[in-house]
Amino acid sequence: MESVRVLGNVPARPAWTDRLALTDWYHWQRLELLLRSDPKRGSQQVDSVAAESLRVLRHLHDPLGNTFFQGRGLVVGYVQSGKTANYTAVAARAVDAGYRIVIVLSGIHDSLRNQTQSRLERELVGNQSGGFPQAGRGQDWISLTSLTEDFQQRDVNILGAPAVFLAVIKKNVSVLAKVNSWLEAAASYLYDMPLLVIDDEADQASINTKGNRTPDLAVGDDNDEETLAPSPTNALIRSILTHAPKAAYIGYTATPFANILISQDTAHRRLGDDLFPRDFVIQLPRPKGYTGTEELFGTSARGRDVIRLVANEDVKALRAPRRRKSAQIVLARHSEALPRSLAEALIAFCLAGGVRSLRPGFAGKAHTMLVHVSQRISDQERIANAIRDQIDVWREAEQQGQHLEEVFSPVWIGIKGGVDAPADDKVIIVAALAVLRELVIVVLNSETGENLEYDEKPGRQLVAVGGNRLSRGLTLEGLTVSYFLRTATMCDTLLQMARWYGFRRGYEDLIRIWTTDGIARWFAELALVEQSLRDSIVALGRAGRRPDQMAIRLRAHSDLLLTARNKGRTAEATQDSWSGEHPQTVLLPLLDAGRLEANRALADGFVASVGPMVRLQSGLLARDVPAETVCDFLRAYMVHDDIVAFRSDLLADWIAEQTTVGDLTDWSVFVASPKAGRLVSIGGQQVGLVRRSRISSESIGILIDPAHEGVDLPGGPDAYKRAGGTYDAEAMRSARPSTQGLIIVYPLDPEHLSVACTDVVVALALSLPQTSDAGSTWLVNSTVSDG
Repeated sequence: MESVRVLGNVPARPAWTDRLALTDWYHWQRLELLLRSDPKRGSQQVDSVAAESLRVLRHLHDPLGNTFFQGRGLVVGYVQSGKTANYTAVAARAVDAGYRIVIVLSGIHDSLRNQTQSRLERELVGNQSGGFPQAGRGQDWISLTSLTEDFQQRDVNILGAPAVFLAVIKKNVSVLAKVNSWLEAAASYLYDMPLLVIDDEADQASINTKGNRTPDLAVGDDNDEETLAPSPTNALIRSILTHAPKAAYIGYTATPFANILISQDTAHRRLGDDLFPRDFVIQLPRPKGYTGTEELFGTSARGRDVIRLVANEDVKALRAPRRRKSAQIVLARHSEALPRSLAEALIAFCLAGGVRSLRPGFAGKAHTMLVHVSQRISDQERIANAIRDQIDVWREAEQQGQHLEEVFSPVWIGIKGGVDAPADDKVIIVAALAVLRELVIVVLNSETGENLEYDEKPGRQLVAVGGNRLSRGLTLEGLTVSYFLRTATMCDTLLQMARWYGFRRGYEDLIRIWTTDGIARWFAELALVEQSLRDSIVALGRAGRRPDQMAIRLRAHSDLLLTARNKGRTAEATQDSWSGEHPQTVLLPLLDAGRLEANRALADGFVASVGPMVRLQSGLLARDVPAETVCDFLRAYMVHDDIVAFRSDLLADWIAEQTTVGDLTDWSVFVASPKAGRLVSIGGQQVGLVRRSRISSESIGILIDPAHEGVDLPGGPDAYKRAGGTYDAEAMRSARPSTQGLIIVYPLDPEHLSVACTDVVVALALSLPQTSDAGSTWLVNSTVSDG
């Protein structure tokens, strides 16, 4: 099992949970038995939930201690990675430890709240089929919310019952106000009833988007109360916490940019401290079997062609209202109802469903396509109607005896690369046509009220058209094909929209994403922004510091905001540094023959100049290369004008500056050379060409192979393998001496990139140790001291 990274300093009471005997874990053990009985969960997965939830609990205050407390913490996971499983287990353990009230803030839509209520009733309360029997007297749960109703005020005397209490509520001002007033009326009971608030999607709605200024309590702020007042949702969450003398708040998110940029000093006379996670930030490990950026855009995506680029004319056609035309029953790839790209995406979805239906274990399983073009409800309705028109055309054509195989076959040829086909093409197309006949189109927005109804109608073949309701929290079961044109200028929003991340066991090869060239490029570099954040959180833990003692750094992006401006007012930039990073050329000048040829000639001279190279299994390695040689090479290397992650001139300047204080004085040069690649000569060395695929016009996604970051370390990369067999590149960078940098030259196969002007496309990556400088081209929380 992968080790759990616990970040923030060692808890003030690291062993308080030791007071619980094995028999005290009543609710956790019931949940654990339920999880282990689920055939969809492996034993390793349940072991990980057990370990991670205990680590989170240890960072909370002891609910039976003698002191009052107001705890603040943050748990960071991955998009669609099972964060709910962690906080369900934390809730079970917390009530075993003595917390009496658990409030789960579950998004801003009824669909997500109802989904969460259903899951917690099954896994905690136990009053649903598929769960366990309800707990015994004195250990039972009383749910203050139901499957169909959010919080309704009840007689506060219910809190006198010998039970633990659960409320799953929306982050809606009117609902939060009801809970707040009810708890205020229940003050006499709350004195000795520790409260745990779990905030799912904690960067949504919970952040104070007003003021974020610290009032001067010495002179009073009565005349400025309205100006300094937090935003309503934030104020109500903080007020709820103040009603219990013992209260803990844990935020859960995969995109913590806004949470980290909360001012740690902001306080309110009545509401107390803001939600800055001053006590701890915990990074959950990457789950086994998770499909994320690495699998879709990185080295694990080799041989897979995930991205399909949508032409500008199709984007314009979908965003502009169109007059509905009568559909002709013709044998065509598409009708007037839809632009070609969306018609092909629908066919690809049917084909993916046909392949799934022929694989063992997928009969009767839900299968979903995402269509996310616009946040405007009118656009969503119009596009859904156009999709229905197109499907009606195909269905009627089939009923009239036309052979839709001729429509489906070209699309299948275009997407079958990398697919493990369970039958021949003809059988797959027949199965896809069966999916076409079952397609259901649903529109999910605040007006339609439609739900996905996976439980009520199992095995549905759904095309889900929507906007914000599809952007966060809500799980799209069996998602294979996404048609995604929604633009956003915030990193956190874009990541949350990536519903294609998650667990796709048994059908990872069927994921296809239709999007624009610009969005595809954003996601490629966004992966590095996200990884830089996670690396900074890891560094916080290794330093043994709390988040209020040491800034968590966020790599800036020239075109994307990390979060909305009103959520990040405390952000400030610091100087350039790439300490502990792995910058790489995810964007290349593939349309500029002059730059490609110049880099080819430059690489010849560089490789020839570094001295003798030792041939390893995966490439050639030279050691003891002077920093000046590397800096000269970087300054001459020609990057794409729009690249953010790898500014070669700035990197060279930074390296030269670090050598003056004794860092990065000694370099290794590694030229990747796979055995299976076509051979070329670079600097007198025969090397195999590396294959990478375009995910947009000039972006290749993640370049670096994690194993390569350890080629020059003692024991090689195998010394840094995780239990699951993957390589821990972050651990390699942490183990690297501050004096020793690594530059990796990737000779890319131009044929695979459809480049004809050169025999090698030269791409670069660096693996950098922790250096003595603490700054960066980062955004940091300006209220946090690095003292």
